[in-house]
Amino acid sequence: MELYLNEFIIIAVAHFIALLSPGADFVYLINTSISNKPKVAIGASLGIALSNGFYIMLCLLGYATILSQSDFLMGMIRIIGGGYLLYQGIRILKTKNDIINGDAAYTNQSTFLKEIARGFYLSFLNPKISIFYISLFALAISKETPFMVQILYGIWMFLLVFLWDSMIVLLLNKKRLKKKILSFIHMQKILGLLLLAIGSGLLYSLF
Repeated sequence: MELYLNEFIIIAVAHFIALLSPGADFVYLINTSISNKPKVAIGASLGIALSNGFYIMLCLLGYATILSQSDFLMGMIRIIGGGYLLYQGIRILKTKNDIINGDAAYTNQSTFLKEIARGFYLSFLNPKISIFYISLFALAISKETPFMVQILYGIWMFLLVFLWDSMIVLLLNKKRLKKKILSFIHMQKILGLLLLAIGSGLLYSLF
């Protein structure tokens, strides 16, 4: 039991540090949080968590290694992922919003299901997510660790992603904080440009 506890601590710390590292998921989460009501934006958190859960499941079943060893599949994920980030960046740049007394009246309201899908695709097509979990399972988890214990590790990581991202959504929807963010009229433009930059960097890495 002590062996599994030490293993879990290593996994939990490494996973949490990865969550703290800003990336495309985080940029998109900020945008959807300030652009929608919490009950809609939570959908993005769930979508991102489901995508993480999918890669965790692949690692548990041993398929993730096969994926990582295929240059063709990893290349396709990078191409599609980079293209999707460019698409989302352009979509955000085209979004128009009006700020009225600190509140946003958005012309392109999303839905809970749409945000689940967007969050899932954004995270699923991010090769850094798959590489992280493949590395974590390969380096931090012993081959002797029982499958059920590994499942518990996976459940923990899935729940942590969902709860952490949901906390960000709820925090950004605090009226006072959201008012300050929305008062910066170029915020959405910056978020859109960041996604364009990340997507372009992902595609550039292929050459």
